[in-house]
Amino acid sequence: MDQLSSRLKQITSELKEYLETRIDLLVLNVGDQISAWVGLSTQKIIGYLILSFGLLFASIALAIYLGDLLQNEALGYLIVSIPLLILGLIFAFAKPFGIANSVQKQLMSGILKAIEEEKPGSKKLKLPEHKEQEKLD
Repeated sequence: MDQLSSRLKQITSELKEYLETRIDLLVLNVGDQISAWVGLSTQKIIGYLILSFGLLFASIALAIYLGDLLQNEALGYLIVSIPLLILGLIFAFAKPFGIANSVQKQLMSGILKAIEEEKPGSKKLKLPEHKEQEKLD
């Protein structure tokens, strides 16, 4: 009986150690995925900032050029700003959840991919469909 008791204690301690190791491995994999995502996002943000500054200077140059052609500098700036204003209004008021849902889906697919890579024999996990998205369409 004493041997059975010690064997059960050993099994429970090994099981506990195994579970802790699996949790640590999962945390490391998720952390690795998050750090890769942050690095990629940082690179994209810097690229978009550089592109934005280029577009800003090109818009200013176009506004000055149109102002010289029309001999009214304010009219040049007005002509350049109207398409930007319309584009901004479209982004501000048309389907505000579309971009947020897209980003959330990307993050979740990255996490699920990391979990599937960790367990090669497990069944594939799928992202749940959002009912909100169908209501918005």
